[in-house]
Amino acid sequence: MMTLPGFILSTLALLMVLTVIYQRSALRHVSYKRYFSEQAVFEGDRLEMVEEIVNAKLLPLPWLRLESSIARGLEFGIQENLGISTGEIYQNHVSMFFLKPYRHIKRRHSVSCNKRGFYRLESVTMTTGDLFGLARKVKTFPLQLELLVYPGLLDIGNLPLPVHSWLGELPVKRWMVEDPFLTAGIREYSAGDSMGLINWKATARTGVMQVHKKDYSADTRLVICLNVEISESMWRNVTDVQRIEQGIRYAATVAEYALLHGIETGFICNGSLGGDGAKTPVTTESMAQLEDFLELLARLTLDRTVPMNRLLELQAESTAASSDFLIISCHQGAGLEAAAQQLQALGHGVEWLVIPEQGREGA
Repeated sequence: MMTLPGFILSTLALLMVLTVIYQRSALRHVSYKRYFSEQAVFEGDRLEMVEEIVNAKLLPLPWLRLESSIARGLEFGIQENLGISTGEIYQNHVSMFFLKPYRHIKRRHSVSCNKRGFYRLESVTMTTGDLFGLARKVKTFPLQLELLVYPGLLDIGNLPLPVHSWLGELPVKRWMVEDPFLTAGIREYSAGDSMGLINWKATARTGVMQVHKKDYSADTRLVICLNVEISESMWRNVTDVQRIEQGIRYAATVAEYALLHGIETGFICNGSLGGDGAKTPVTTESMAQLEDFLELLARLTLDRTVPMNRLLELQAESTAASSDFLIISCHQGAGLEAAAQQLQALGHGVEWLVIPEQGREGA
């Protein structure tokens, strides 16, 4: 019969063996992945974040803690074994698991996408150990988890006047350019016509010199200009984020309208994309796909890079073809007005969409 000291020594020896085993092997053959049910959604949409973890070995894991941080703006539903702590910029996400031998667990989390943005999760920290807490093993798993939350699209009729009438005219506005690839019948030869335009069959049939009559193609280009300045005197930090976010929704709504009507749409903004730490303004060539435009707006960060009037001056210097510029701004300061007049003097169209103060929409 084992004596009490012998029992204690045996127990301690067993605990030491378990400690060594868990220290060496707890996270071996453990795999983990996390993904969203959608890659891109709109503000206010719901989706699922799915976690999958596999313990492909005989050793059970009595407890396993997964911890990660992601930017605020995603709201997780209340759920057992899930803890959320929220900071000023990021929220900490903690999941707890119990893994039996050779066990595969899939857990789904309901997520509300409350804020436009580009959400990225690059790693998750996994911590486990034995039942008594004597051994603890920590490992960081790399992840490539990304989610785009597009700005919400509004009813075009709810945009502040007087932009309604201008938008209505945009699809039928045309700069007519003779297209050498389009023909619209024949006509008699006129002085100055190229010999390459002669229609010899029609000439032989009528006995009078005939040439191909060229048709005209339509060319329409819109440039949406989003100003993140609250006032002309603003330096860098946006002090009224919600007002600028509404301006971003205006930009998305106008882009949807224009692109659905076949109008190529460019975009400039004195915010930045900020993905690589660079603080440079956003300028794009004309886009034909709404998804490209919405992705750009989702990634936009509200750090003013340059004064908006300077960005418009650069457009006046670089934009050769006649374009329509829509300036979405909280203010119409003197510098901005002067830049708009410079564009108009060069033959460009300019229209304003002023972002009203919160609570004054439609006032």
